[in-house]
Amino acid sequence: MKFDDPWKQSTQPNKYSRIAGIIHIKNFNIQSVLECGCGLGYYADWIQRETSITPKSIDISPVAIEKARKLFPHLDFEVADVRADLPKFKGYDCVLFAEIIWYILPQLQNIFEVLRKDFKSKYLLVNQVFYKGTQKYGTEYFTNLKEFINYVPFTLLGQCEATTIYDTTIETSTIFKI
Repeated sequence: MKFDDPWKQSTQPNKYSRIAGIIHIKNFNIQSVLECGCGLGYYADWIQRETSITPKSIDISPVAIEKARKLFPHLDFEVADVRADLPKFKGYDCVLFAEIIWYILPQLQNIFEVLRKDFKSKYLLVNQVFYKGTQKYGTEYFTNLKEFINYVPFTLLGQCEATTIYDTTIETSTIFKI
């Protein structure tokens, strides 16, 4: 089955941050994951194959969810908006923001409040890309991993940052205790 793949998810472009996220899940013995920003579902499939956890994977795009369900019918996908629907998923051990920070940035403080209220003592896992010297959006909030970590109001448990000389981006993965 072949679909348009504008974010190149089928080739797992952010391999460093994605594998680091899986290692965080394993290292902290996380048993259930809410993946926010699942797109076509490729990372959900990778998480399931590596950890045996079937993430609850949500995305704001009904088209993406429809395609994800066709690509990975054994996984659990739902149309939902992390900015409004997060409280209904409070039973999960870990909330994973999969490359969505730039999309939810204006609502991030409100989302942190929901996490503090409904996900206390659980985990926030964030996989995020920063742009080498060309970061344009969100610069009034943070422009690199260190600034992002300082911005998040939760306890940092682990971090990973990776790039190559050929990349224009820096991949990051962080895990926080809420």
